[in-house]
Amino acid sequence: MAQWTLTDNSTGTPVVLTFDINPYKFSPPGRSANLSTQTTTAPNGARIMFQGYDKPSTASFTGRALTQSFYTTLDTWKDKGYPMTLTDDQGNTWNVIITGWKWERLKRTNLWAYEYNAEVTVL
Repeated sequence: MAQWTLTDNSTGTPVVLTFDINPYKFSPPGRSANLSTQTTTAPNGARIMFQGYDKPSTASFTGRALTQSFYTTLDTWKDKGYPMTLTDDQGNTWNVIITGWKWERLKRTNLWAYEYNAEVTVL
Protein backbone atom coordinates (compact mmCIF):
# COMPACT_ATOMS: atom_id res chain seq x y z
CA MET A 1 0.00 0.00 0.00
CA ALA A 2 1.26 3.48 -0.88
CA GLN A 3 1.78 6.04 1.84
CA TRP A 4 0.19 9.48 1.91
CA THR A 5 2.54 12.38 1.29
CA LEU A 6 2.50 16.13 1.72
CA THR A 7 4.95 18.04 -0.48
CA ASP A 8 6.25 21.51 0.31
CA ASN A 9 7.42 23.20 -2.91
CA SER A 10 8.04 26.63 -1.35
CA THR A 11 11.82 26.31 -1.12
CA GLY A 12 12.47 25.51 -4.79
CA THR A 13 13.51 21.96 -3.90
CA PRO A 14 10.51 19.82 -2.92
CA VAL A 15 10.47 18.63 0.69
CA VAL A 16 8.25 15.56 1.17
CA LEU A 17 6.55 14.42 4.36
CA THR A 18 5.61 10.74 4.15
CA PHE A 19 2.92 9.79 6.64
CA ASP A 20 4.02 7.01 9.03
CA ILE A 21 0.40 5.85 9.24
CA ASN A 22 -2.11 6.68 6.50
CA PRO A 23 -5.27 8.47 7.62
CA TYR A 24 -8.09 6.02 8.25
CA LYS A 25 -10.89 8.40 7.29
CA PHE A 26 -10.99 10.66 4.22
CA SER A 27 -13.64 12.90 2.71
CA PRO A 28 -12.30 13.89 -0.72
CA PRO A 29 -13.07 17.26 -2.27
CA GLY A 30 -16.38 17.59 -4.05
CA ARG A 31 -18.06 20.41 -5.92
CA SER A 32 -19.86 23.43 -4.53
CA ALA A 33 -21.62 25.44 -7.23
CA ASN A 34 -21.93 29.20 -6.92
CA LEU A 35 -25.51 30.07 -7.89
CA SER A 36 -27.64 33.14 -7.41
CA THR A 37 -31.18 33.94 -8.52
CA GLN A 38 -33.14 37.07 -9.24
CA THR A 39 -36.81 37.56 -10.03
CA THR A 40 -37.80 39.70 -12.98
CA THR A 41 -40.12 42.66 -12.53
CA ALA A 42 -42.54 41.32 -15.14
CA PRO A 43 -46.06 40.39 -13.97
CA ASN A 44 -45.31 36.65 -14.16
CA GLY A 45 -42.15 37.10 -12.03
CA ALA A 46 -39.90 34.61 -13.83
CA ARG A 47 -36.66 33.64 -12.09
CA ILE A 48 -33.27 34.08 -13.66
CA MET A 49 -30.37 31.97 -12.41
CA PHE A 50 -26.73 32.98 -12.60
CA GLN A 51 -23.83 30.61 -12.16
CA GLY A 52 -20.36 31.86 -11.29
CA TYR A 53 -17.11 30.05 -10.66
CA ASP A 54 -17.39 27.19 -8.17
CA LYS A 55 -16.67 27.88 -4.53
CA PRO A 56 -13.36 26.41 -3.31
CA SER A 57 -13.57 22.68 -2.58
CA THR A 58 -12.71 21.33 0.83
CA ALA A 59 -11.55 17.94 2.06
CA SER A 60 -10.87 16.43 5.46
CA PHE A 61 -8.98 13.46 6.81
CA THR A 62 -8.52 11.82 10.18
CA GLY A 63 -5.61 9.72 11.34
CA ARG A 64 -3.36 8.82 14.24
CA ALA A 65 0.14 9.69 15.35
CA LEU A 66 1.63 7.03 17.62
CA THR A 67 5.22 8.26 17.97
CA GLN A 68 6.76 11.48 19.24
CA SER A 69 8.63 11.88 15.97
CA PHE A 70 5.50 11.68 13.78
CA TYR A 71 3.53 13.88 16.18
CA THR A 72 6.14 16.67 16.19
CA THR A 73 6.58 16.46 12.41
CA LEU A 74 2.83 16.78 11.79
CA ASP A 75 2.62 19.55 14.38
CA THR A 76 5.26 21.52 12.46
CA TRP A 77 3.76 20.89 9.01
CA LYS A 78 0.21 21.83 10.04
CA ASP A 79 1.35 25.42 10.63
CA LYS A 80 2.61 25.97 7.08
CA GLY A 81 0.32 28.67 5.75
CA TYR A 82 0.95 28.23 2.05
CA PRO A 83 -0.06 25.74 -0.66
CA MET A 84 1.31 22.20 -0.57
CA THR A 85 0.60 19.08 -2.62
CA LEU A 86 -1.35 16.31 -0.88
CA THR A 87 -1.12 12.80 -2.38
CA ASP A 88 -3.29 9.95 -1.12
CA ASP A 89 -2.64 6.20 -1.21
CA GLN A 90 -4.34 5.90 -4.63
CA GLY A 91 -2.04 8.47 -6.24
CA ASN A 92 -4.63 11.28 -6.36
CA THR A 93 -3.06 14.71 -5.85
CA TRP A 94 -4.45 18.09 -4.83
CA ASN A 95 -2.85 21.47 -4.23
CA VAL A 96 -4.15 22.34 -0.77
CA ILE A 97 -3.77 24.75 2.08
CA ILE A 98 -4.38 23.49 5.61
CA THR A 99 -7.30 25.45 7.07
CA GLY A 100 -8.01 23.48 10.22
CA TRP A 101 -6.27 21.00 12.50
CA LYS A 102 -7.38 19.47 15.79
CA TRP A 103 -5.46 17.13 18.05
CA GLU A 104 -7.08 14.70 20.48
CA ARG A 105 -4.90 12.84 22.93
CA LEU A 106 -5.76 9.16 23.21
CA LYS A 107 -5.75 7.66 26.70
CA ARG A 108 -3.29 4.83 26.38
CA THR A 109 -0.03 3.70 27.85
CA ASN A 110 1.65 5.39 24.87
CA LEU A 111 2.14 9.06 25.81
CA TRP A 112 2.42 10.04 22.12
CA ALA A 113 -0.84 8.50 20.92
CA TYR A 114 -2.87 11.27 19.33
CA GLU A 115 -5.69 11.44 16.83
CA TYR A 116 -5.83 14.35 14.42
CA ASN A 117 -8.54 15.79 12.22
CA ALA A 118 -7.33 17.94 9.32
CA GLU A 119 -9.31 20.21 7.05
CA VAL A 120 -7.90 21.51 3.78
CA THR A 121 -9.07 23.85 1.04
CA VAL A 122 -8.27 22.77 -2.51
CA LEU A 123 -6.75 25.48 -4.68
